[in-house]
Amino acid sequence: MFTLAKAVPEFFSEQITLQRAEEEIKKALDHREERFLDVARTRIYERPSSPYTKLLKLAGCEFSDLQIQVRRHGVEETLRQLAREGVYLTSEEFKGKKEVVRGKQSFRVAPGDFEHPDSSAEYPTQSSGTTNQPIRSFVSLDLLAIRTPATCLFFAAHNLFSYAHAMYDAILPGPAGINNLMIYARMGVVAERWFARKIPISSKLEGIYHYFTTQLLVLAARHFGPGFPKPEFIETNETERIVHWVERKQRQKKVCCITSAASNAARIARVASDSGISLEGTKFIVSGEPFTESKQQVIEKAGATATPRYAYGGSLNIGFGCANPVYTDETHVNQHLVALLPNPCPLENAGFPLYPLLCTTLHPSIRRLLLNVENGDYGYLTQRDCGCSLQRVGLSLHLHRIRSFEKFTSEGMNYYYGDLYELLEEIFPSEFGGGPGDYQLVEEEDTSGQTRLTLTVHPQVGKLEEKRLFARLRTALFS
Repeated sequence: MFTLAKAVPEFFSEQITLQRAEEEIKKALDHREERFLDVARTRIYERPSSPYTKLLKLAGCEFSDLQIQVRRHGVEETLRQLAREGVYLTSEEFKGKKEVVRGKQSFRVAPGDFEHPDSSAEYPTQSSGTTNQPIRSFVSLDLLAIRTPATCLFFAAHNLFSYAHAMYDAILPGPAGINNLMIYARMGVVAERWFARKIPISSKLEGIYHYFTTQLLVLAARHFGPGFPKPEFIETNETERIVHWVERKQRQKKVCCITSAASNAARIARVASDSGISLEGTKFIVSGEPFTESKQQVIEKAGATATPRYAYGGSLNIGFGCANPVYTDETHVNQHLVALLPNPCPLENAGFPLYPLLCTTLHPSIRRLLLNVENGDYGYLTQRDCGCSLQRVGLSLHLHRIRSFEKFTSEGMNYYYGDLYELLEEIFPSEFGGGPGDYQLVEEEDTSGQTRLTLTVHPQVGKLEEKRLFARLRTALFS
């Protein structure tokens, strides 16, 4: 804790400029191959216990072989060939849920096997655990520092520096809220409000610890940097407070930018529409779940627009929304930090050709090392010249239609998330009321150890014909 407090002054000692952001990204892209090889040497080949070392050994790939392949074919083609030879981890293997089986060899991993023993200042976070058990991790100020340049270019591409900013996200251990506020402040962007949604915690003591850590960062950012606001806790049925903040800013002739989860952005927009309040000029930065056409329509109906930010585990930023998109969720991949490619081996039993995304980290300051790791998503990668600031600096790889391929498993039956988006975001709202994000399926385990699917419905939807709703759900699941 004290190490963290001592490191904050250095984090804010130099405000990053747009010019410096461009220079840092160009430099990282120029040295991308060398950086990848350096990470592979120090964090894989020099660590015999690393799961990646085992996979590379099974594939017969020594470090000298890796060097030759990268220098001859580049990072992505080398990673693609390694994946064909079994050097990858599925999402369930990476989380330790399934054994890693390659040929006659098998072993099991744990999330801690991929963590770098970092002595730099950091704070604890955990994933939301919506579809799996929450994964605990640590976020270092070094990681936030290397994320800042791409965020700076993203703001420039969308002209967001002049906006009045607000955050609608949880305090720690949720990573997104505090991570983004720290990065924004390092760019000189001071958010005006932090509307903090509540998230479950395992104990009162843990809640006190995370609250104290959050407040420490708030105070340190105010003292040593431009600062950001204290969290204001709001319930899910109090999103009109955010709408009224936008309304007040509009009277002051200011435009607003709200960073939130995609479904929460849609909920804010729907509250505004239902109240007859226009969000004209407002921009949402959305993340945490697929940004679908349904959510976009709800947001645009209120007069606002939205652009996505794509992350893995809440802290590894994979990409930012294109300023000249062809697709709703089109993002520029942060190629200076990660390598992203589809697994050349399609997912079995998906019902259609489905190629999971494989992610590899390229920067030594990224604590959790990934080498061809599935993150549970699939999407479509393209190269195109869109003309926006992110492309001009060299980030020309685009990703769109990002969806989850992971399964619900209940009573021995498997259900893919991708098959249910239309049902949850379009059909249910049109037949029973509400909008995108109001209907969610959660995988839970009951006291007898049986896995169940629980359908949760937002209270704002109102009175429901439950029998008809469940009949509609059963029809969709078993058809």
